[in-house]
Amino acid sequence: MPRDQGAGQSYDDGHGLEEPMVQVERPHNFSTWICCVPCYWLRRSKAVHKALLTFAMLLVTSLLVTSPVLFLITTLPEGDQPRVCSPLDEACIRERDGSEGVCNTQACHEAARRMLATMQRGVDPCKDFYQFACGNFRNRLAYQPTSSFSSLQEHVDEQIENLLLNKTGKMNGVYNKLGHFYNSCLEFKNKPVDFNPVYNLLAKLGGYISPKGTEPTDITPLVSSLLKITGASLFDLYIDIDLFDHNKRAIFLDLPKKYLSNDFINEVPDNAPRRRRNVNEYNRFIKRYKRSNHAESRAYTVIKNSRDEKRSSRIKSIIQNFIPSGLEPTLRSSEADQLLQFCLSLDKIFPRHKDIYNWIDIDQRIYVPYNLSYLQDSFNYIRWKLLLNLSLDNATAQLYYNGFHRNEDYSSYIYVTAPHYFRSLGKLLNRFSKRMVHNGLLVLYATDILHDIVNVTANRNWSENCVKITKNIFSEAVGTLYVQQHKPDFLELLVNRVAVLFERIKETLAERMLVMPWLDEETRTQAIFRLRSLQGKFQIWHGYLNESSLAQEMNQVFIYEGDFFTTVLRRLKQIRTPEAQMKRNATQKWTHPYTISAYYEASSNSIVIPLAMMSAWSWSWEGGPSYAVYATLGSVISHEVLHAFDLHHRRLPLDPDPINNHWSWITPEAWHRLEVMVECVAKLYARSFWKKVQFFGNSVDVQFDWNITRNENVADIGSLQIAYHTWHTLTNGKDRTLPGMEALRPSQLFFISVAQTYCSNMTAEAYILSVELDYHTPQPERINGIMMNSPEFADAFRCTVGTKMNPPKKCKTW
Repeated sequence: MPRDQGAGQSYDDGHGLEEPMVQVERPHNFSTWICCVPCYWLRRSKAVHKALLTFAMLLVTSLLVTSPVLFLITTLPEGDQPRVCSPLDEACIRERDGSEGVCNTQACHEAARRMLATMQRGVDPCKDFYQFACGNFRNRLAYQPTSSFSSLQEHVDEQIENLLLNKTGKMNGVYNKLGHFYNSCLEFKNKPVDFNPVYNLLAKLGGYISPKGTEPTDITPLVSSLLKITGASLFDLYIDIDLFDHNKRAIFLDLPKKYLSNDFINEVPDNAPRRRRNVNEYNRFIKRYKRSNHAESRAYTVIKNSRDEKRSSRIKSIIQNFIPSGLEPTLRSSEADQLLQFCLSLDKIFPRHKDIYNWIDIDQRIYVPYNLSYLQDSFNYIRWKLLLNLSLDNATAQLYYNGFHRNEDYSSYIYVTAPHYFRSLGKLLNRFSKRMVHNGLLVLYATDILHDIVNVTANRNWSENCVKITKNIFSEAVGTLYVQQHKPDFLELLVNRVAVLFERIKETLAERMLVMPWLDEETRTQAIFRLRSLQGKFQIWHGYLNESSLAQEMNQVFIYEGDFFTTVLRRLKQIRTPEAQMKRNATQKWTHPYTISAYYEASSNSIVIPLAMMSAWSWSWEGGPSYAVYATLGSVISHEVLHAFDLHHRRLPLDPDPINNHWSWITPEAWHRLEVMVECVAKLYARSFWKKVQFFGNSVDVQFDWNITRNENVADIGSLQIAYHTWHTLTNGKDRTLPGMEALRPSQLFFISVAQTYCSNMTAEAYILSVELDYHTPQPERINGIMMNSPEFADAFRCTVGTKMNPPKKCKTW
């Protein structure tokens, strides 16, 4: 590939122009590691190399002389020797089957059709690569079920739907009740909408308290009752593994589950990692970070206001049926107004997305530890000891509030998310009577949770929502069903292959770290140690492979014939018990196998890749081109690996906690140079991307906030470099191609494969919401931004310097 097309390029890395990286050859054994500076010197010393070569020649000569038999065997024609390769030995397989040529398997033909159907011919890849790679992408077209992450989840949900409909004949035995529940959900759509069960439940929870009724002295009992079902509108409380001692349990106080359209049905249990942060340093900590722009775009404000109006209308409808019709009209109107004011005021104190970013960090939960007495003093609107006693089993509650007086170990703390919110909540509750708060909590429970269960007309596609609600409240059963459609041998081989890929990517990053000029020696050593300790969670949770545990759980499930509402409520209570929460959390440690969401888990320094993502490109290992899996799954793994080193994973000077020593991998000087390079990325994106969208007939400017997305952008750019170099080291740029794609070189197909994993169809409203609410750059800009910073991309497509996709100044970190 000619290199003169990229002449004049430079990297802005905060350390001057970087010299070309030396290509490092390495053996195919994926366990090889470079872990010290002396090793680096040995690898680079010409004298050492000469001595080693001399020794190797003498050794080979002596073997050939003393062993004529060995000499004859090794000089036999290649075809006369049987070639047996381990399924994990990619180099052996490539040598045996040929490293080039056209793959003619059925999977390769389908992949070629997907790729061609998605690409848009006639577009110059050097001007707009996303449009070139994804211009013809349409969701749910033939040959596109797994061509992108957005459609891959739809494809997996369709698989689960077919399993639940018993199209595979597996819905018997332990899965019988699961199928019964799903069918009862489908049948529920045919029944007339009836809200009487909702108001009957509200009556059991205390019902409407009139102005002449007895004023409650405490809202704690009602909050506890709501927490036992799904979670209260004020906050959520649950049990999970302690942040730093996984042998102990801890209590967590979290933000309430924010309402969204069909939020209950669409909810997936949160897998987000958690981090401990010292209480006294919390406010100082959030001031140290560069904050995102607080301004919301006008278009987003219009969308949000429209959604708020719809929700306000729903709340009014619930209130009208909640307040007794016999109440005097003037008093009834006053009560309705106050209830609506309380509900909307509670919405207003919920932190905005950008506030959460500024408070909590990108993609990391910061939990502040409180002991029970300090928690009571800080937020006295709840009797916390009573709440623990009512919400948890007696043994667990006794353990916790007794523990506070015995010792100060970490299990004796309650972890609180964003204390700022809980302080605002206290101020709000003081403005309303306890009677009004009681009534308001019941109205919000009916609005945000119960409404979407009974009102099937609120959902455009009820059958899809039945799949989602089944996954939500029977996550382990659905996970087991999904996993067991694969044979154990396939799962074992797949996990091992992904583990090999993971180690190769780590090796590539380690080699790159050795020549990165912005890393000083102390940081380089610590970073490589941190990389070496990074783990991959690819194994399938043992519970998904054994139906005995699931059988015990399903024995407790009762399906009320013809009463879907009661069935759901009973199940919700079951999964909110402390025992069920602990089991559910243990399952989540391995993530749900049917989700398309990889992530970095900070507390254990590991990355998690679910089965659905691992298996999506498994055909690449079965005679397909290597670039297919390296460009897709390899990029995902590289991205999550880099999150172990991003802006938020370092120990701050204000955080002396020895438990957080594993964050201490970077010196202040190296940190400053890293910040300069990250700023380069933010500025490049700000210069390169601006957009107007048609919104309600007007052309509206989209307001990007590159402070929020900079962490993900850095990981995106670095992951492409790492995945490409890992693939190129294995193949030297020679790879098999897909039928009908022979005109494109393997390196070009690599970059097209990367881009097509992010193809999506977005309405103007969805695009604006993505810009405002997502930590990632929207898909068109995300792909183009990644490629703009890749010299290998510019070489592959021969983009001249100065074109949009090959700017003369590029940004680089990893």
